[in-house]
Amino acid sequence: MDKAFEKMKKWRILNKVKGQFSLEKALVLLLSNRGLKTQKAREEFLDVKDLSKFSERDLGLKKEELKKAVSRVKKAIKKKEKVVIYGDYDADGICATAILWEALNGLGVQVMPFIPERKEGYGLKIDRLKILKKEGVALVITVDNGIVHYSQAKKARELGLDLIITDHHLLGKKKPKALSIIHTTKLAGCGVAWFLARHLEKTIAGKTNFKKDLDLVTIGSIADVVPLLGANRALVKAGLETFSKTSRLGIKELFSLSGLSLDNLATWQIAFIVAPRLNASGRLEDPMDSLRLLCTRDQARAARLAFQINTMNQERQKILGQMTLKARSLWLASGGTDELIFIASEEFHEGIIGLTAGKLMEEFSRPAIVISKGESISKASARSVEGFNIVEAIRKHASLLEGYGGHPKAAGFSIETAKIDLFKKKIVELARQRLEGKKLKPVLKIDFSLFLKDVNFYFYRGLVKLSPFGEGNPEPVFASFGLSVVGANLVGKNKKHLQLTVSQEDGEPVKAIGFNCGSFYPQLAPGVKIDLAFGILLNSYQGRESLQLKVKDLRLSEEKNK
Repeated sequence: MDKAFEKMKKWRILNKVKGQFSLEKALVLLLSNRGLKTQKAREEFLDVKDLSKFSERDLGLKKEELKKAVSRVKKAIKKKEKVVIYGDYDADGICATAILWEALNGLGVQVMPFIPERKEGYGLKIDRLKILKKEGVALVITVDNGIVHYSQAKKARELGLDLIITDHHLLGKKKPKALSIIHTTKLAGCGVAWFLARHLEKTIAGKTNFKKDLDLVTIGSIADVVPLLGANRALVKAGLETFSKTSRLGIKELFSLSGLSLDNLATWQIAFIVAPRLNASGRLEDPMDSLRLLCTRDQARAARLAFQINTMNQERQKILGQMTLKARSLWLASGGTDELIFIASEEFHEGIIGLTAGKLMEEFSRPAIVISKGESISKASARSVEGFNIVEAIRKHASLLEGYGGHPKAAGFSIETAKIDLFKKKIVELARQRLEGKKLKPVLKIDFSLFLKDVNFYFYRGLVKLSPFGEGNPEPVFASFGLSVVGANLVGKNKKHLQLTVSQEDGEPVKAIGFNCGSFYPQLAPGVKIDLAFGILLNSYQGRESLQLKVKDLRLSEEKNK
């Protein structure tokens, strides 16, 4: 068998459609597959709540903490105190910083943003707090960080700095002692910042605009892979509709350079085209450049920054390719059998280790930790598979670390270089205990099987009701069996993509596109029978619309190929 077919995923069909097929039945099955089992839950999902209707309780926030934050901001305005928004260098943190900085500035606060470079490290740093104090700062407000920074919060108190923490990462064993903690795991960091910004405006200024900054919330939420359910779904659904009217010059320039239209945006375009570019400055150079791009009101500056960030992203892609090859060879040279991939090297760029870990995790279907080794302190990034909570695993050995944070599927930490081997031994053993005996093979979840004749505009428009798609609400995937290959060819700049035409029984031929599926091509001669897993795409060309299958995976059909 061809190597491309040897690497195919395990298909798990979630529902078998029985009886007469209908759109209503299909939608019920799709929503049930996403955990919405009751009629009430499905109705609430489809009837997206107005953003102004979400309460603190809906979002997991505490009124008393919001009141303390409002009171402290009022004091800062009255006394004309210096305030700093202390952000993070990823797309979520950058968007969150922009949202809260602009909101406080609009309320008359003497506020400045600060985002540390990656070499300084994630989150609050005691040395940085000392600098801010010397510069006359009275209040520090974190965004997208702070919830596990106990010693930093203690030092802020000792310095006489008031601290408001806004964050969405998982709590540790205790809460840091801060003036106010605006924390929930139900939103992205930018979502928490957005809600606080609107709350401050409404409380202090007496009015707010709930459509404001939704473009930034959309970018940050999709980039941080939060579940697109509840408030996140409402924010992103409304946000995607605001891009065509955005006044942000930087967004317009960046989208133009990326070849994207601001109309009819899909979540995957934000995830795979926009967010990586905003992240690039934080990975390689100064994350403040991405913040400046989002907030500038100067057209020439917006064009210059967009070009600079786009160029950095191209460099990031080049480094990622090189690092992934190096990390992959090190893993295979070590035997490549452990339940958790653990690779460390002085050659690894610390801004790219998370992406490299993600590549390894995807290829080998197991958790991956990649470390950029420093002389005394090393930086690590981790990505994980379903069923292995990576931040929990890291937390179990926190006594060996300098700091850590993250989510069940993605985390990071810093560690003394001398302790790497001991930490590796402990976390690899933990992964072995939890994953040994499990088939670590990528699983493709398929909602149900579908005849090609049922792929029509009526069905597609029904699917659109479930959008936006993303984490927690994945794009629907279907399967069709025993399809005949009518034609196949390679397309794209490097001929990596597969263009297919397939048919089923006596039905009309249907076109399909498989991004990065070119390795299947040699086996797909006309007449070959295949099974296809796919999503459905809408194509628009010269005013004409057509539907196309988006290949998720394919395999030679169990029906005999004659």
